Amino acid sequence: MQNHNRSITLISVVIAALLAGSAAHAQTEEKAEPSLYEQLGGVYNIATVVDDFIERLLVNDTLNANPAIDEARKHVPKAGLKFQVTALVCQATGGPEQYAVAP
Repeated sequence: MQNHNRSITLISVVIAALLAGSAAHAQTEEKAEPSLYEQLGGVYNIATVVDDFIERLLVNDTLNANPAIDEARKHVPKAGLKFQVTALVCQATGGPEQYAVAP
């Protein structure tokens, strides 16, 4: 009977410790600072900035004078470039989007 009481006490202590740890973890998550992705406003805001950025790059005379960039632009459509850069920025800032090198 004494072993049974010790087992119940031990189980109670373990359960209490798990519950306390779970509650502390939940409080930590609530107070966690938002990710940079969230601070930037998510994918739609990031896509808007990337769209403007790519449009500016495409008309940049210095970049257009580079033969390697000129060649790359022949293989990657503007919309694809915007999509890839948006995915890259989203992933790098903590968003759920996944950047993958296009085939």
